[in-house]
Amino acid sequence: MKKKLKYEIIYLCHFLICLIIFLPLFSIILIYHGPFINFKNNIVSTSMATNKNKFFATWFLSSSEINSIMAKTNSVVKDSNENISNIAIQQSKQNTTKVKIIDIKETNFKAKLMIVDDPSKISIGMASELGKVGSPLSKIVKFSNAVGGINAGGFLDDNLMGTGSKPDGIVISNGVIKFKQSSLSKFNVIGFNKNNILVIGNYMTLDEINNSNLRCAISFGPALVLNGKPLVTKVGTSLQPRSAIGQRKDGTVLLLAIDGRESDSAGANYTDTQDLMLKYGAYNAANLDGGSSTTLNYLGKTINNPCDIAGERTIATAFVIMP
Repeated sequence: MKKKLKYEIIYLCHFLICLIIFLPLFSIILIYHGPFINFKNNIVSTSMATNKNKFFATWFLSSSEINSIMAKTNSVVKDSNENISNIAIQQSKQNTTKVKIIDIKETNFKAKLMIVDDPSKISIGMASELGKVGSPLSKIVKFSNAVGGINAGGFLDDNLMGTGSKPDGIVISNGVIKFKQSSLSKFNVIGFNKNNILVIGNYMTLDEINNSNLRCAISFGPALVLNGKPLVTKVGTSLQPRSAIGQRKDGTVLLLAIDGRESDSAGANYTDTQDLMLKYGAYNAANLDGGSSTTLNYLGKTINNPCDIAGERTIATAFVIMP
């Protein structure tokens, strides 16, 4: 009896070892070379949209296959020039910043929209050790003595560690360049000028940036809405967590955080993000860094559901709301 039990235990152990080895291998083959094309495309587009998880695609597919999938799943955004002369800032009659938060539920995602009545209260917050290590949005908001904020620009960290230390592009705060990527001579810019108008520019030189009288800005994109017109010309299938900033013609600022990579919120594409901005009155709007970075904070609390396993991801910059 004992001998039989011993053989059964050995057989079970062998079975479990085979299961542990071959089940992941079978799953990989099924995902990347099986019949579920849309599932594979979503895995690849999601992986390539992250700093840390690109290996989910690059380990199993060639560069040409990845590029082909990205071409199919990505949105196409046309170029356009912003006309800020149509923005007429309405002066706030409130002594403190008026903020309204709207819960949004769509078919594929949940989102939070923060509406700020006074654009002069929007500023740039930065990680306390910018260039060395990033900070969670909650710490950037607290460090800036702000009442809330949203993640802003992207970052290019050493060895793709995703710590949010080195901003991608340029960072301007209080009219002063705080960080500039040395390898670039032109920059995508999202920020506010000294008249508190949202400026969205592509490939701006330093002279053009200086002539724009920017008081605060970061680099990211693309632009989603310019002069009240949508810019996305092809609907992409890549559903991701998204962050965006927009401004109405009266100056009101819209801060949008769309949750993604969750069981009850898959995420949004550029068209979804653009359409929400238009729905809530944006005259100009731009995409901010998304994915695991998408975070919205108000009164000391994270009010959306960041998809990073640790909760808040460390980032380099944020648009913050001053009291």
